[in-house]
Amino acid sequence: MRRRTLGITAVSAAALGAAAACGSDDGDTAGGDAPEFSGELVIWADETRTPVLKEFVKNFEQQVGVKVTVEEHVETLREDYLTATEQGQGPDIVVGAHDWAGQYAGAGAVANITLTADQQASLNETAVKAFTVDGNVYGVPYALENLALIRNTDLAPEAPATFEELVEAGKAAGTDEVVMMEVSVNGNAYNAYPLFSSMGGYLFKDDGTGTLDPTDVGVDSPGGVAAFEKFAELGADGVLKTTYDATNCTPFFVDGKTAFLISGPWALTDVQGAGLNYEVTAIPGFAGQGPAAPFLGVQGFYVSSKAKNAVFAQEFVSNYVLTEDLQLKLAEAGGRVPALTAAAETYTAGSADAQGFAAAGENAVPMPNIPAMDAVWEPFGRAEADAIDGASTGAEAAATAAQTIRDAVGA
Repeated sequence: MRRRTLGITAVSAAALGAAAACGSDDGDTAGGDAPEFSGELVIWADETRTPVLKEFVKNFEQQVGVKVTVEEHVETLREDYLTATEQGQGPDIVVGAHDWAGQYAGAGAVANITLTADQQASLNETAVKAFTVDGNVYGVPYALENLALIRNTDLAPEAPATFEELVEAGKAAGTDEVVMMEVSVNGNAYNAYPLFSSMGGYLFKDDGTGTLDPTDVGVDSPGGVAAFEKFAELGADGVLKTTYDATNCTPFFVDGKTAFLISGPWALTDVQGAGLNYEVTAIPGFAGQGPAAPFLGVQGFYVSSKAKNAVFAQEFVSNYVLTEDLQLKLAEAGGRVPALTAAAETYTAGSADAQGFAAAGENAVPMPNIPAMDAVWEPFGRAEADAIDGASTGAEAAATAAQTIRDAVGA
């Protein structure tokens, strides 16, 4: 792990007053006594977000207030934070993904955050739901990401309306491969999910309010079995291969070896650098089936349940994070659409790529944030790979994965 510490004197005295007045609904940070400030706010973030936060906080340097220290954590941020809070240490705020929320909330590592009705209305509704566990919001979102279809418009001029049309166009293009979608020898549940969802498969049953039931596993539901049978068909047809992995998917696309690439915004740097004519659109679903709904990944700010400056941390995430200025800066650094609606409109207005990913994410579902999701990745991926390779039938692959998941979660 590499870590860099940046000390910045920041944040206005006016904000301190506002923080002192706002209080918190969390038992650890609320009460009748006046809040005690340690004089420092500590934020942990990754290498992409740290420089942006450093510059953002500098805007307050001329206004005497709390010292903000931003620590850069690489690779093990999620685990480092959990370990630190278990020991009563760590930062006041940690910046991370929404699917950490279930684990963090279950461990008592994060405080719930109260957003006003106006604040919630200013945000992408699904992004707020992504940070919600058992009815409590545990993070303030700032960015969204999802998979989309990136198409070489010279090789395939029209966006396919169905996955069958994609396969037909990919074969007609005369390239080495029909479509590049990361699978690998171990499978890839994240990339497979849009096609899985199109056939009606689900991972855990949603009660209709966004709450998932870990005891109701749907990998071998009728829709789930149908999806794995599709994986088997696509494997037998040479459309999907376990040799497609992170090392060759984007390179094959930029080298013109395929007309289609299913990937996220992280692929755009290489695609743009190749000088291709391309378009970003939604991943098409199967003919006669539902839309291909990718996972929605949301990034946000959590407040530690062990925060030494808890009230001010709540003020920072519920007000300063919800500024268009910061959300746009973070979006530009990470290439992700802002969660704040006004910032998203500004960001996408001048970018066809951002518009494409946003449109592709209209049917996206938040990646499950419950701890049981950790039991899904490996068996689902293995089942996908086995179906594509022909090592198992689709039904066998789905049944094996589902039982492995049930055993792991005690369902």
